[in-house]
Amino acid sequence: MKVTQEISKKRISDLLCTALEGGSNYWYRIEQFIEPQKLEFMTDEPWNGGKPQLFRHLDYPLNEGGALLISDRKQGGDLLGRLDLASIQRGLELMATKFPRHWGDFLAENDDAETGDVFLQCCLFGELIYG
Repeated sequence: MKVTQEISKKRISDLLCTALEGGSNYWYRIEQFIEPQKLEFMTDEPWNGGKPQLFRHLDYPLNEGGALLISDRKQGGDLLGRLDLASIQRGLELMATKFPRHWGDFLAENDDAETGDVFLQCCLFGELIYG
């Protein structure tokens, strides 16, 4: 039985942050930031009407046309893939089906560095390569 669940971009941004700022630091490097034509989503929610801060590593891949090109710091810098909305969608679906424990932790907001790492690897590889 297939169940569909809406996940906010803010929660996805939180999970990306967990991966990119901690859980996956041992294997990845961002080679290029591809700026979207329009930023419809930004991670930062400014206080008192201030201007939001741009976090390219989180905001670009969560906007149409934006992406990160990711390489492998362990294997000599070979380009591994493109992190964008399509790969994020695939990564969420794969994590839900192949790694239900991590998916459950994410849904319960009990995700950690390992959860983020599993998610990023699902987005880029469709499986776990590292760790």
